[in-house]
Amino acid sequence: MKTILSSFIGLLLLLLPLSGIAQDTPKSTGIIVERTFWVKPGKERQFATLFDRTQLPRLKALLGEHQIASFSTASPLLHTSNEQWAFRVKIKWSSWEAFAKDASSHADQKVGSTQSYEQALFGDLVADRKDTVIQEDLYGTSN
Repeated sequence: MKTILSSFIGLLLLLLPLSGIAQDTPKSTGIIVERTFWVKPGKERQFATLFDRTQLPRLKALLGEHQIASFSTASPLLHTSNEQWAFRVKIKWSSWEAFAKDASSHADQKVGSTQSYEQALFGDLVADRKDTVIQEDLYGTSN
């Protein structure tokens, strides 16, 4: 009985490194755009409210149309300086075609569009914005 138990434990110890290696294999997440906003000092709360009114419905519509697979938002809990980013949106696109279609539609809108008051105010609160297409590798997920 003692030999069977020690053999079983030995087998488990041999298998543990293999399962650890499998978990450390990165999983590519596809096309992700990380949109970072720097907001004028003291306007972070107003910006977040306008984001909820002007940008969030658009992102939810794209999600419903399966143009994007998912999105997330983030903001610092504490603002330590005026140079610190204020808001970040990470958008996982379902395909390059969906990403390109959205990018070209925004270029068309900027040419001769009439923005709503809230959209214009939202733009005025932004001190700077940077869109970065990133590759994200996930480790330790069960997906």
